[in-house]
Amino acid sequence: MDPIVLVIVLAVGMPLAVVAALAISARLRGPAPRPESRRRVDSLVTEAVPEEHPDEDALPDEGPSFRIDSPPP
Repeated sequence: MDPIVLVIVLAVGMPLAVVAALAISARLRGPAPRPESRRRVDSLVTEAVPEEHPDEDALPDEGPSFRIDSPPP
């Protein structure tokens, strides 16, 4: 084969091969797309239920347990 024809074939064929390889790679990359859920957002969100702690309310608030003139620990 003539060297000029070989250069032309490589100059056209290589970019086409690179583009095809990138297209195949992009299609294979990542997880398969999953269908979106059609449920309403309200059914997906749960409301927080406050917990009651009666022991915390029974403790008196004594304030800080140190004085300004007390020695350091």
